[in-house]
Amino acid sequence: MKKSIAALLLALPVLSAEPVVESSQPEVAAHEQVEQATADVPAETGHGSDEFKISDVIVHHLADAPLWHLEVNGLDMSITKRVVMMWVGSLILILLLVPTARKIAKNPYQAPSRFGAFIESLVSFVRNNIAHDSMGHHSHPYEPLLLTFFFFILILNLLGLIPPLGEIYQMAGEALGWLHHEGDHHDSLQLPLAVKLWPGITATGDISVTATLAGITFLTILIAGFAHQGILFIRNVVPGGIHWLLFPLMWVIEIAGLLTKPFALAIRLLANMTAGHLIILALLGFIFQFQSWGIVPLSIMGSVAIFLLELFVAFLQAYIFTFLTALFIGSVQHRH
Repeated sequence: MKKSIAALLLALPVLSAEPVVESSQPEVAAHEQVEQATADVPAETGHGSDEFKISDVIVHHLADAPLWHLEVNGLDMSITKRVVMMWVGSLILILLLVPTARKIAKNPYQAPSRFGAFIESLVSFVRNNIAHDSMGHHSHPYEPLLLTFFFFILILNLLGLIPPLGEIYQMAGEALGWLHHEGDHHDSLQLPLAVKLWPGITATGDISVTATLAGITFLTILIAGFAHQGILFIRNVVPGGIHWLLFPLMWVIEIAGLLTKPFALAIRLLANMTAGHLIILALLGFIFQFQSWGIVPLSIMGSVAIFLLELFVAFLQAYIFTFLTALFIGSVQHRH
């Protein structure tokens, strides 16, 4: 079971890597669109400077971009910022959880460490309060998937709150003189290795990532439905007691509802993990946009408040995605 969880963690970044055919540098293209859209704006508007644009900062920090080129059969499969963050998150989970699980399993009656007790409480919460409460005694086969979802989404949400340390190192080095400016900061293919190893982006703020997770949920729902109800699952999507004249209409509605469940999962996680970062970037950008000391304390206090809220949202969204997945799986195990 541990090997299967580790394999899924390492496979998720590959599954969610979205091939790009038209452009291998989406961030550069987005930046050029912003430049064209703002080309006719007057250089000085009375507030701030024409050298700083909040839109540029938001695009740079929220948009994905290739870090290493990789082409497979003519398709651009470049390793992007979010793929790197998913690999980093998977590696952190494996290094933290596997030794902790082995230590607890080796001597289950020994008092665990504080970190072990924290992990054990999270595992117990997912198993008892999410999986078992949603599926009853049928929850055991789905617990590894739910635990993987919860910890994988949680670590990606939390890692997205850590700023891009590589870029901070690069800017500090250029300012203090121990590093020389190399190329355009927007050209991520020319960034140093330190920037590429920690791009500081929220992987769950990308539709390809959330859609892949939701797609796995949808396949699990179908597998659970056929496993528990057999071929009758196709008919039993319609609740019992429906008049036969309404059955065709209800069947179409229920199938549409089945398809919209993973869509809602993907959009909910994407929107919640993007909104907070967007607000923080906008609040901090006001300082440089308006260049006024009066707005500094307001921007900083507002950013700190949103950041603390984002810590709560990171746990909340991992719980909601896992809980709804368990709820959807449990709903197809029996006809209602």
